[in-house]
Amino acid sequence: MNILLGIPVYNEEENINPFFEHLFSKLPEEINKIIVINDGSTDNSKKLLENIKKKYDNFSIEIIHRYPNLGYGASMIFLLDYAKQNHFDFLITMDCDRQHRVEDLKRFIKQPFSFDVVSGSRYLPNSPKCGIDPPKDRLKVNQKITLKLNQIYHFRLTDSFCGFKRYKLEKIHPECFEEKGYGFPLEFWSYCYYFKLSIKEIPVARVYITDDRSFGENLDKYKIRYKYYLNVLKKANKKFQQFNSELCISK
Repeated sequence: MNILLGIPVYNEEENINPFFEHLFSKLPEEINKIIVINDGSTDNSKKLLENIKKKYDNFSIEIIHRYPNLGYGASMIFLLDYAKQNHFDFLITMDCDRQHRVEDLKRFIKQPFSFDVVSGSRYLPNSPKCGIDPPKDRLKVNQKITLKLNQIYHFRLTDSFCGFKRYKLEKIHPECFEEKGYGFPLEFWSYCYYFKLSIKEIPVARVYITDDRSFGENLDKYKIRYKYYLNVLKKANKKFQQFNSELCISK
């Protein structure tokens, strides 16, 4: 099985060096290649990433710099498309803000390859807790959106926003996605339902080092962010109801 590790980056100058040093010291041998998408960082991330590539040139790592910033969802769509176009069987995505533990990569690799999606959850009973408690507003939004998804699609999710995932690319068609912002996971979950993808949640560490991370613009406001997520879900649900697999693929 060919496995690609995809890492989206935006303004992570404080985390890049410690994250990648730890990653390369613990990288599972099953990972065939790493691709990093720097999505319009305005800090020193670009230079740091190029230094990482030179320092670890014995690993298969590709750095993509894209300007201007297009959004988290745009980075995820790019990674899925890159993996598909380059004939990888699986894509694993993780963040480099040190809220995803390198040690948890093995958990995704050990899961049966029959699952279409293996999704990390920070809120399963056996999910380790590290650092400070999650911001209350983020936890509340996650809980409400997760409940909504479970009600609509009869899922049993406990964490709808964790970006630590393994995707089986056979049934995933990146051209079906269009949400470029932080609401991308909601479009993806809707796709999973209508395209009948099998899902398994696994415990990953709940790591919060700081509570001052920003979503940008007005999305730091709880009510605005929640409304935005609901609109993304409504739009995605309508779209995938109207398109069956064949129509969407030929889009």
